[in-house]
Amino acid sequence: MDIQITEPAQEQSRARYPDSSGYIKRDGVRLYYEVYGAGEPTVFLLPTWSIIHSRHWKMQIPYLARSSKVLTIDPRGNGRSDRPRDASAYADAAFASDIRAVLDATGTERAVLAGFCHWRVGRRLP
Repeated sequence: MDIQITEPAQEQSRARYPDSSGYIKRDGVRLYYEVYGAGEPTVFLLPTWSIIHSRHWKMQIPYLARSSKVLTIDPRGNGRSDRPRDASAYADAAFASDIRAVLDATGTERAVLAGFCHWRVGRRLP
């Protein structure tokens, strides 16, 4: 019996697909991000918790991307990003540095950070 290999089907659960996406590598960890829309201000939708990937924001992205550039990231250990084994790779400082790396990779100088329980991250970003 022959098995035909086909391309994976496009996801059906997205109200809007990213305009661009990519990976950055920081401290040996590959991190996945997506960019939607254009305009100001840039809104960076932070992961809501360390065990939740960026798809959590799928209902907010289409609305915000109508007038703003929207960034999302799959945090370490989730989605399309790498899963480091060392617990220290998941520290707040590493998370804040990952956010900064995505801002740099997308050429974003300023952004509104939106998320839940990330009050420490904003203070760590240079």
